[in-house]
Amino acid sequence: MALALAGQALNNPFANPNNPHPMSSAVPQDDLLFLGTHGHVIAIDKKDGSTCWEVSLPRTGYQVVTMILEDGVLLCGTAGRVFGLDPQGGSILWDNQLPGRGHGVVAMCTSKQSTNQSSASAAFVAQKKQQAAGS
Repeated sequence: MALALAGQALNNPFANPNNPHPMSSAVPQDDLLFLGTHGHVIAIDKKDGSTCWEVSLPRTGYQVVTMILEDGVLLCGTAGRVFGLDPQGGSILWDNQLPGRGHGVVAMCTSKQSTNQSSASAAFVAQKKQQAAGS
């Protein structure tokens, strides 16, 4: 799979040939609902609930994914990493591993918006309780 960046095609090292959903969407971005769970990001058509695309964030395990959509990039934080995704197709544009920063929940903030750290933390705790109850 290739990415187009400033008119150039780049190889995408994160492309997943086993992805059951194509890495493109004809649905307008404003009609997409983005979900982040268990190390995956999923784009759903708000009008009919169908999955437009899905991507597994590499080397993140099954953690909560926090997201901010801003300036044409879907910013996703999970497992001590931050990814920039193409919101229209789910391609991973970049990956910052945040070396030395741990592997937990990532709260994010830009000058325009922020994720709610308490909501992400509560979701993480609830996930751990559910896992403990199931074992």
